[in-house]
Amino acid sequence: MLMCACSPNIAVDYDKSADFSRYRTYGWGKGTPSKNPELDRQIMEAIDEQIGHKGFKKTDGDPDLVVTYHAATHEELDYNEASYSSGSGPAYGAPINSSNTDAPMRVRVGTIVVDMYDTTRKRNVWHGVGTDLVGDDPAKISDEIRKGATKMFENFPPRQ
Repeated sequence: MLMCACSPNIAVDYDKSADFSRYRTYGWGKGTPSKNPELDRQIMEAIDEQIGHKGFKKTDGDPDLVVTYHAATHEELDYNEASYSSGSGPAYGAPINSSNTDAPMRVRVGTIVVDMYDTTRKRNVWHGVGTDLVGDDPAKISDEIRKGATKMFENFPPRQ
């Protein structure tokens, strides 16, 4: 969900024939929200902030672009090597064995897809995807959403 423990993985593509200089306004379209309304609010606010910094105005009327997002999370098992602070492990000459690893931990993995549609041409003109690990700390999640949105929109609108 545009979040991770370090830096979000972001990929962006856009329609090379679209003239982004003629877009001035945007509105929200129907996408696929997450199952957490608070998370949805944070995602939309982060996107609104980034698009607004680029000079676009949000409107409920007839926008130049319609923005949608699709959010998905699932759980995976993560195996981390144990800390060797107890004086064991390869740094201390002990071999690595199964007793030197932590038990598997369930982590949530999140993905968000953001699309922008030209309302006149009726086609997708911009597409961004952010993926990485999602933590359980709400304060960190909020920060990672903002970091991910900043990274996703750093080169928006595309320079042609």
